[in-house]
Amino acid sequence: LLETSWEAIERAGIDPLRLKGTDTGVFLSTSYQEYLARVQRTGADVDGFMLSGSSVSVASGRVSYVLGLSGPA
Repeated sequence: LLETSWEAIERAGIDPLRLKGTDTGVFLSTSYQEYLARVQRTGADVDGFMLSGSSVSVASGRVSYVLGLSGPA
């Protein structure tokens, strides 16, 4: 998602680095995904990443944070 967001901004003719500190909002739509169920089956030690790594409700905030935006997410 982060890579695709960055690419979409570039394709719109905007330098993603120039957005830092702007009142730009990030909105996205997601659907059910099986990431959490698949990770749980691996037996890997990923407990620290289970909640935020599998919760799509934080995805727009992650994009906003990486780009340094101050608008709604």
